[in-house]
Amino acid sequence: MEVVDRYVHAVIRRLPEGMREDIRKELHGLIEDMLEEQAAGPAPTPEEAEQVLLQLGHPAAMAAKYRGHERYLIGPQLFESYLSVIKIVMIAVIASLSVIFVVETALRPNEITDQFTSYITSIVSAASQGFVWVTVVFAMIEYGIRKKTPGESGSMSWQPSDLPPVPDSRAEIKLSEPIAGIIFTVLFTIVLLSGAELLAVYTTANGELSIIPLINFDVLYSFWPFIVAFGVAGVGKEIYKMLVRQRTAGLLACHIVLSVAVVIFAGFLLSQPNFWNPAFMEQLQATGMFTEAGSEFFTTVNRIWEAVTGNLIYLIILVTLIDIGSEVFKWLRIKKAGPVIINIP
Repeated sequence: MEVVDRYVHAVIRRLPEGMREDIRKELHGLIEDMLEEQAAGPAPTPEEAEQVLLQLGHPAAMAAKYRGHERYLIGPQLFESYLSVIKIVMIAVIASLSVIFVVETALRPNEITDQFTSYITSIVSAASQGFVWVTVVFAMIEYGIRKKTPGESGSMSWQPSDLPPVPDSRAEIKLSEPIAGIIFTVLFTIVLLSGAELLAVYTTANGELSIIPLINFDVLYSFWPFIVAFGVAGVGKEIYKMLVRQRTAGLLACHIVLSVAVVIFAGFLLSQPNFWNPAFMEQLQATGMFTEAGSEFFTTVNRIWEAVTGNLIYLIILVTLIDIGSEVFKWLRIKKAGPVIINIP
């Protein structure tokens, strides 16, 4: 019966991955035995199945019996995903900071001692912050799960009809998608916070390596709390996606809201006075790339510079609209697909 499948799914999704298949078989067998004992006729009725499930108790309470413990900040249902996200974030942090360190060392080899010290300090700081924020996000999710399943404490009654349906396999999100999202978000955030100096034009026009920054770092770094906040929100969204693993209306709404907020912040940041290096063309000319300010090459480069700095926000908006449109299309395609037969994995 469907209600039995829904009950079993609601139980095993609260258990660690390694336990799920064995518990699924065991629980199906237990329910079948109870139905054979209590059924009045040759085949159990839906009402009899519901009575058996009521005897077994709330799925959260049943899962707790299999786990054998209850006191935790992040429960077994989330713990394996929590460890996976911690590993992904740590790898992304170390990899991004290592790349920045290698590039900076190659550009300024005589400062390697100071750069190495800064590299180690940055890893410790970024890894610690990543650990804290991921833990906070998972703790909040755990708290939300407990609030939604009050029956786990036995304080409230429940009905089998309250069980959520088994997820539609056609709406499934591949695990690689949120993993890639977490890595990209961490990399982008770290580049903005620790490697913005590398966003520059590198030239050897005068026989020596010259680095001309594209942006004003003082302006960028004055907004670091917002950059961190959007980074944490982005990772949080990907964690939510990793846990849900299904395209839902809530996930789509979360994606749209965060995307719009990022675009608004990007527009505000790019519109700040002197966000872009105000002396970019003069510094470029000082390297010897141009013979004179009024030359044809100077005019062409200046036109490109003004076009990029003046229209980057429109490119960001376009990319965001395409991304949102893609997510909406995937959601609508699932909604229009109609009913399907769902198999429990």
